[in-house]
Amino acid sequence: MTAPDRRVSLPPMARNFWQGALRIEGETAWWSGTIGDAIPHRHFAAQAVFADSPVRAIGSDGREISGTCLLIEPNARHQLLPSAGADICFVEPTAGFGPPDRLRDRIEAGRFQIVPGAATRPFWQDWVMRAPRRSIDTRISDVIATIERRLPLGTVRLFDVAAGTRLSVGRLRHLFASEIGMPFQRYILWRRLSAAFEELLAGSNITEAAHAAGFADAAHFARTIKAMFGVRASDILLER
Repeated sequence: MTAPDRRVSLPPMARNFWQGALRIEGETAWWSGTIGDAIPHRHFAAQAVFADSPVRAIGSDGREISGTCLLIEPNARHQLLPSAGADICFVEPTAGFGPPDRLRDRIEAGRFQIVPGAATRPFWQDWVMRAPRRSIDTRISDVIATIERRLPLGTVRLFDVAAGTRLSVGRLRHLFASEIGMPFQRYILWRRLSAAFEELLAGSNITEAAHAAGFADAAHFARTIKAMFGVRASDILLER
């Protein structure tokens, strides 16, 4: 399943001078543009940074790591230093399948450096060894269609979705994770983000986008963006 390209932009900030665009593609989100002077932070998504010239990052131990491909572990405390331009890929870290071909090709094209996190099992070295998802069970395709209809209405529960199938809740939970590559609720959250960005592209403000995607309110949407990508919701504007 290939999601349509959804793009929003990050304007230059008062002192950090970030400027670029964020788009969601399936289980990844891509940001392209200028890297400003970020403060030390962490976020749930794993992060790959690509650039023509070496990009520098400060890890949690204060050590500087430099390279044209930096792979930052999920929840790793880090600080990106200013760069004239880069592509940044955010990855849902519960994804069970390996990188899509485009991302895998970019990682394998050059020598990468890993910015470590606190987890005992590294994400990136394990993830790039897995095969990408190619196709899914038609029963799960139907479940995904149901999810899309329910997202704007608020809570999407596995129990309610299973009621429309011939699968038990336990069987659906297992089959969904096996076919999609991530747990049901993580997929729901990722799709809410994608739907909200689509609303922003259509001209909605952050509050309208949050409600349309089924977030409780704009604050819930903002907290999710910050936790997932390390970006403030107030810095996301429509790129027209």
